[in-house]
Parts: sequence; structure tokens; C-alpha cells
Amino acid sequence: MNAQTPLSQDWSPADLDLIVGDYFVMLAKDLAGQAVDLAAHQRALRFVTGRSGGALDFKTCEISAVVSLVGLPILTAFAPRWTYAEAVVEAVERQLIARPALFTAAARPASLFAPEGFALPVESPPPVFDPRQVEPGPAAGRLIARFDPAVRDAADRFLVETGLAAVLALEQHRLRHHGRPDLAARVRPTGAGDADGCDLLSPATDGTVQRIAVKTTTGGPATPFALTDAEQALWTDRPDVFRLYRLYDLGRDLRFYRLRPPQTA
Repeated sequence: MNAQTPLSQDWSPADLDLIVGDYFVMLAKDLAGQAVDLAAHQRALRFVTGRSGGALDFKTCEISAVVSLVGLPILTAFAPRWTYAEAVVEAVERQLIARPALFTAAARPASLFAPEGFALPVESPPPVFDPRQVEPGPAAGRLIARFDPAVRDAADRFLVETGLAAVLALEQHRLRHHGRPDLAARVRPTGAGDADGCDLLSPATDGTVQRIAVKTTTGGPATPFALTDAEQALWTDRPDVFRLYRLYDLGRDLRFYRLRPPQTA
């Protein structure tokens, strides 16, 4: 688009490829622990596309929303905006196909291997999802199916084991904080002979054994995840003791929220 092209017209596929490609260049730098000069990137895009900084920021926030659906970390300076058009989804898909190494980089961000490691995760309330996260449109649905984050995260043993270790330490810390080091010593991963559908067994302060499933991602809170058949059975049959911990932003500011099944009266 040149400087004479009206800025009110829809974004062309070429311009969308430019801004999405630039987004992933910045994200790759961020995942590698390199500094990202946001202003310099925007100046280049303004020159090439002829669009204002505000228009570029608005579109970049839409890209963040789409990127979050496939479980990739986002550029934290650009909070997800759920007004994206199908053309944005299609541009993200084109760029992801061209950059398969981005998923590998996202799964092993440089910060995971920093000497200081990472602290215990911080609890946040469960997110309030935008309708587009719960019921994505056709293009977004195809994108999620193609780069399914639930399948990818569940198959990553490093990610799974790191999440389990974090929740085990978190549960032990919780019980010691409540003056029950004896119960903290009983927190353990499940093994042969334990109930299927959970990853950890952890006592409540009254001694009741909670069955905990852990879902971990390097993506944000909007990253989709799925329950296994065994987890779904526990969710339905044992709402009194089943708990789910969702860890997200592993490699950044590790956080989690807890879900528990609704209990009927």
C-alpha cells in the first residue's frame, strides 16, 4: 500500500502478511531472550504500509488474540483484541506454516533455562473468556485444529513434568503454610494402582485426599486444553475431591488458576 492509498480500506493479504510476519519476528526475539525494539518495528511498518501507529497497534492486538488460540505466547505489549476478521486468522496460518521452528522456540523459551529457574506459580482467578475463544469462527476453528495446542502440550513430556513438579511444590508449600508439614510430606505423584484421571494426590487440611490433574502450557490463559476420558470421568463422578490446576505462561510469569467440578446438592 502506498501513501496515497486510503487508510480506511480493508487490509490487503500482503499487508496482513507483513504485520503478522513482523509480529512473529518480534516474538522469536522475545522467546530467545533478546531485546525487542517495538518502536523501530512500528516505524518500519508505518513506512511500508502507510498506516498510522494507532491502526498498527489495533491490528497487532487482533493478531495477539489469534496467536493465543494456538497456544503460543503473545507479545505482552499487545493485549488480545477479539475483533479480528477471518483474514487475520488466514494470515496467521500462512505465517505459522512458513515458521515451524516458532513452536519449538515457544516450547523451550530461553527463560526456562535461566540459572535462577522460576518461582512458585502465582494464582489468578479463572479467566472470563470472550465468546470467540469459546466458539471460534470457521477460520479460527480450522487454525486451532491444525496447530492443536491441547494435543501439543499434552505430548510434551518436558512441559508435563515441569508442570507437575511446580504443582507438587505448590501443594507442599500450601500445607506447610497451614502448619501441616506432616500432610505436606504425603503429597505425591500418582503411580501404579492409583486412580486413573489424576496426576497428583494431595491431602486437604482435613486429611481428605484430593485428586489433582495438571494442565501446563507456555501459552497464555486463553490457550485451549482438553480433559482425557479418565479426567472427565473423575470430573463427573468425584466432584468432591477432583481438582484441576491450569498452569500458563511457563517461561514467563508462571501463573495458574484452579477449577473444581460443580457439586450438586
